[in-house]
Amino acid sequence: MTKQSKKNILILSILAAAIIGGLYFAKTFFSAFAPPELTMTKDYIVTNRNFINGVTIEKIMVDSIGDKGYPINYTTIYTTSCNIEHPTNKPPDPPSKIDFSKPGKYWWNEDTVKIRYAHTGLTREPLDSISKTWWLNKYGKLPTCPLKFDKEQWYFITIGDPQMTGLFFYIDKNDAGHQYFLASGVSPI
Repeated sequence: MTKQSKKNILILSILAAAIIGGLYFAKTFFSAFAPPELTMTKDYIVTNRNFINGVTIEKIMVDSIGDKGYPINYTTIYTTSCNIEHPTNKPPDPPSKIDFSKPGKYWWNEDTVKIRYAHTGLTREPLDSISKTWWLNKYGKLPTCPLKFDKEQWYFITIGDPQMTGLFFYIDKNDAGHQYFLASGVSPI
């Protein structure tokens, strides 16, 4: 190989590494503006980010379904929340997957208060004034999720991320799960 061809290979290698690195950086940078990705089953919930603020799962009684196939008016009939145990004196190390039947660095509480909600566009609005005191009704400190998922039942999941309104999860009569992600339209910056 001549000296010039070695020089060309070196320049092309450096140029290729710079282009690949730049594309990777751009993808990583712009993905921060996208809402989190969630996948839920009857056994676990997983995200491409972390559950810093925990997870809340509401079992709901549906009054009406919108044209996009998910509830727009409903009443919560049961709520359970997964609370993350953050370490003291060091940065948090929240999980990106929560198994409902396995203990982890989190604990669960539950609530049976009933609150009616309506979805309008990207937001959900409580229709009852009792929603202002929801935090007074939580009880329990359980190691695993106390909720058992039922067939032909709707659930609404929130993770405390401002980029998402929530996730509707439905289990059909064949025991298959279906999810409907609702982005909030809020920018992270």
